[in-house]
Amino acid sequence: MTDKQQYSAVPASAFRMRPSRVLRAVREGRVARMLKLNIADAKIAEIFAAAQPDALWLCMEHTSATHEQIENQIRAAKLYDVDTLVRVPRGSYSDYARPLEADATGLMVPHVLNIDDARRVRDMTKFAPLGRRAVDGGNNDAQFTRVSFLDYLKTANTERFVCHQIEDPEALDHLEAIAELDGVDCLFFGPGDFSVALGMPGELQAPEVKAARQRVAEVARRHGKIAATVCGKAQIKDYADLGYNFLSVGADVVALAQYADDLMAAFEDIR
Repeated sequence: MTDKQQYSAVPASAFRMRPSRVLRAVREGRVARMLKLNIADAKIAEIFAAAQPDALWLCMEHTSATHEQIENQIRAAKLYDVDTLVRVPRGSYSDYARPLEADATGLMVPHVLNIDDARRVRDMTKFAPLGRRAVDGGNNDAQFTRVSFLDYLKTANTERFVCHQIEDPEALDHLEAIAELDGVDCLFFGPGDFSVALGMPGELQAPEVKAARQRVAEVARRHGKIAATVCGKAQIKDYADLGYNFLSVGADVVALAQYADDLMAAFEDIR
């Protein structure tokens, strides 16, 4: 890029960033659907993407997944026009930027506690004027410099999203302020850690957890943000009625464990 080259608000390239399927569903008033993967294998991602969820949840917080494995899973999902949401570790700027530049459609940031925390996440994940994300443009998301510069900046802010996970009781005191912040796209309620923090581990339907779940949905939707959480099949309608418009249901490890256990149970009557 030379000093004399002029940028234009009109994209000069026919190349575009892939639009988000989750955001399209939400904007159309539908509930976006997600499946979770703990196994960092592109084949698992392809099998799940073929089922046509709106997104796959990939995890770098609790698994040994490498950036290269995540990149291959993102690529597999895109074959089926399926978004990928990468839960990142609470690390450096690069831990946030690299999944986005590998063309993840969104990030999930765990344990956002207050407005200052949310602002730091926003600044690392949104380009100006929303945040202070540094620009590269030479990676998968910008199709290796083929997406024009201004189009890249604009689309990265409008077709990529960040979920701030609400997993701690103290975060509820700052919920309104977090939801009001420009650049916060989604509040994602995490009932598991929330129940542990309350001293009632695994009691996901305890009154205190249910109240927090309802409040997160109400605050998110009131401020025009996506309300997201995890649920089982039997809870989909109830959670949608609460206002959740992005639901993660099921996981690869659950499916495989249940499948293996079921097969082995068939041998119990054999002597």
